[in-house]
Amino acid sequence: GIINCAAYTSVDKAESDIELADQINHLAVAQLAEVAKNQDIPLIHISTDYVFHGQEFKSYKETDKTDPQNIYGLTKLKGEQSLISSGCTGAIIRTSWLYSEYGKNFVKTMLDLGKEHDSIRVVSDQVGSPTYATNLANAIITMLNKNQTIKILNSQLNIYHFSDEGICTWYDFAKAIFKICDINCEVNPIATKDYPSQAKRPNYNVMNKSKIKQYLPDFVIPHWRESLINCLSEIENIKTL
Repeated sequence: GIINCAAYTSVDKAESDIELADQINHLAVAQLAEVAKNQDIPLIHISTDYVFHGQEFKSYKETDKTDPQNIYGLTKLKGEQSLISSGCTGAIIRTSWLYSEYGKNFVKTMLDLGKEHDSIRVVSDQVGSPTYATNLANAIITMLNKNQTIKILNSQLNIYHFSDEGICTWYDFAKAIFKICDINCEVNPIATKDYPSQAKRPNYNVMNKSKIKQYLPDFVIPHWRESLINCLSEIENIKTL
């Protein structure tokens, strides 16, 4: 099978870098779908909660209407649509607020800012579920290691929602990072409308995970706070290597 984790993920930059974002998030996915279909192998593709409008206070199911509010979300949706129209099998996994000890992400940015500043401002009216990339990777590995789930991957294309348990705002998330790491930096809440950014962002993008829980009944999804502690301890380990 093919696992596609590649994406253009700079949400603000995508607003002006439309062509490249579309090439990576849409056209490249369409080509992978063609390869998967021709080779008769399943494709697991990582997508995003940003395919939704995010203005309603409800948890989104896989079947809910998509309505992306920015270029990033639109190119990711077009990628999903190209998979569906290709006729290939596998899974589209929409996830949210992804972070890990590797690469550039919110957790790493907050750690840097917290050490450089006495206080920072963080958006407090966007709600979602932070997701530790290790948990997503483990869910995919579980899918690929069981006969029953492999059979489903080989027979059809399904969309699943996956994130860590629990919900919070970016402000709550930042506060938790500093508390766990004992970083003495004050976090002040700010409204989205007062924070300058090129791309419009969803206010409430919580995803319903019932479908993936039925598909992987023995897989335990951790709470975001527990995952955050694990990630931060890994970051410390990496530093001391």
